[in-house]
Amino acid sequence: MRKDFQHISRSQFVFTYGPSSIIETKNGPRLIPSLHRGLGRFFSEDVFEKFEIPDIRLCKYIQKNSKADHKVRIVALPSNAGLEKPDNFRVYATQIFPVWSICYGRRKSKKHEPILYVDNVCPICKTKEDSGVVRFVAACSAGHLDEVDWHYAVHQHRGCKPQFYYWKVGGSSLADIVIQCPDCKEKNTMKEIYRMNFFCTGRRPENEQPKGNFSPYYSEIKRPRNCDKDMKITQRQSTSLRIADTITLLTIPKYDNNLTRVLQRNAISNFLDGMINLPKETLLGMGQEGLIKWMRDTLSDKVSNDAVDTIISSMESMGFEGFFTFYNQLNVEDTSFLGMMYEEFESLRSGAGTHKDNFIMDNYEEYRPESFSIVPPLKIFPVKKIRTITVQTGYRRMVSGRGDEEAQSLSTAVLLGNYFWYPGFEGFGEGIFITPASGKIPDLSSRDAYSRWKEYGLSGYAGNSDWTEICVLPEFIWLHTLSHALIRALAGFTGYSAASLRERIYLSSDGKNGGILIYNTSPGEDGGMGGLTGNVKSFGQIVKDAERIIDVCSNDPLCSDLKKSRDSINGAACYSCLLLSETSCEHRNLWLDRHLLMR
Repeated sequence: MRKDFQHISRSQFVFTYGPSSIIETKNGPRLIPSLHRGLGRFFSEDVFEKFEIPDIRLCKYIQKNSKADHKVRIVALPSNAGLEKPDNFRVYATQIFPVWSICYGRRKSKKHEPILYVDNVCPICKTKEDSGVVRFVAACSAGHLDEVDWHYAVHQHRGCKPQFYYWKVGGSSLADIVIQCPDCKEKNTMKEIYRMNFFCTGRRPENEQPKGNFSPYYSEIKRPRNCDKDMKITQRQSTSLRIADTITLLTIPKYDNNLTRVLQRNAISNFLDGMINLPKETLLGMGQEGLIKWMRDTLSDKVSNDAVDTIISSMESMGFEGFFTFYNQLNVEDTSFLGMMYEEFESLRSGAGTHKDNFIMDNYEEYRPESFSIVPPLKIFPVKKIRTITVQTGYRRMVSGRGDEEAQSLSTAVLLGNYFWYPGFEGFGEGIFITPASGKIPDLSSRDAYSRWKEYGLSGYAGNSDWTEICVLPEFIWLHTLSHALIRALAGFTGYSAASLRERIYLSSDGKNGGILIYNTSPGEDGGMGGLTGNVKSFGQIVKDAERIIDVCSNDPLCSDLKKSRDSINGAACYSCLLLSETSCEHRNLWLDRHLLMR
């Protein structure tokens, strides 16, 4: 088998793929195994520390949220350049999945009916030249994934297990696909098979050992059958087969300095944690000179002299008490997600004129609408440089057809060197920050949609989100709806596609003010060359286009007749007006309602 490879970016790995996802290649579908299986010899502490993304706040939050016994660290997918390997060198191995194939029997020398088989080659043709991998797999809401049990699908509880099945296609629908046993002539349609519940095998193919030493490999199948969920058939390219759980934080000016970058190094934080835990009498007895000497001697072989000098000079300028107060702020154990969002919002709101290594924001332009506008006066801040850290904390398989309530999140972390490592990436780009000029969101209480959201809140939603405390507040939905309309309008002005723009909605801790950050920090997504910040001065026309999107939908009156109710998550929102690509909306197109802004 040829050693082919396919390039994948770190942002793709975190947002779209990751462990246990199926990626389509020119040689057929491949499953991306877990980090320890895929990286092989590159799964080592030295490699992971080289590609570590330090962020204490994010690591502390993930550790708290996952209730992990070990500390959390973040690793970027090792790159060919970083490993000093040529571009055609394979860094991450994949495995063949699924293995069932369909041979169409079109070879002149051995024509036959299309058959479904599981061997390495077609049992009739004795080759794979006219074969394609079957597009169906089986999965359960607990995260397990396996081949479809075709023997059970056709025979149910009979013991007949032929070498292959006839694959008869009479049309374009599932009902037109018939799978028939060549031995007992039993048959079933894909429509009926789709409706069936299969016993869960408990299989996690991403953790299985390979049968051989070369990639792509077949794995040693393990089916512990320890799950009480039902497996359902789904297509391997379905977006619901694997939905990544991600968390993104901005690098805010408060933490964008050399001292913070030094303190987030693991060797230094371990040393300082040990120092804090020493008895006060011991520290006082050592004196300042003794502490500094102890620090240099301990850290000299772990970090650079410049890093140690940064700590010592900071201790001298801030004093020991001030230094450790700042360090403890970085290491707050009970940090909440919304607490970090409030901190981001205040940093953006007060960030005009800030020029840091990873954050540059200029002064705002003010948008003053006409008297009949549905959008109030706004302050538009150009964020010319922004850095984000995104971590994939897990994934879910939403295959039960019952929404979020049954889909369990499986962690993507791997244990290495007494730490849980999560895949992540650093993104650099630009953005615009939008907030009401008056410092408060307009009064929405007179609108019918306001009372509906107050009454029904999370009705229709059974999942779990970091945002559930504020996401159904009418003020949040007002901001979120405006954000989606602005992203659609911006796509016509900036050169960015709507799918490449991302949003973050902020609500102040008192719920009276808020903001919208629209940004792009993913490499290769239409670039980051001023397409957003360059349109700040002409934002008036963008807002007018957003108003038209909110006011009139091509699906009206069907769309405008939709209202928030006990059974619906959204109000008036559809793909013709507000719904965006999954890559853009942090809330998966939930909590939207045109009625909160419409005239």
